[in-house]
Amino acid sequence: MNENTTAAVAVSEGVSEYHIGHTIYRVKTVFNPAFRESLSDILARLITEDCEKLLGETRQEPIQQTV
Repeated sequence: MNENTTAAVAVSEGVSEYHIGHTIYRVKTVFNPAFRESLSDILARLITEDCEKLLGETRQEPIQQTV
C-alpha cells in the first residue's frame, strides 16, 4: 500500500477499520437513541454546511428559498 491508499474493512457490528498508509484506525459508530435529530436531518445539515463553505470560498451569495 502506498501513502495515498485508503481501505475500509468492517470488523464487527458498529466497528470499522481504516487502513491509511501504514496506519490502521479503528472507528466505533455510536448512536444516541435519545438524540432528537434524525439521520436525514444530520445529512441535510452537513450538506448545507458544506455548500455554505463552498459558497464562501467562491464569494457567491446563497440563493434564498421560500419554504
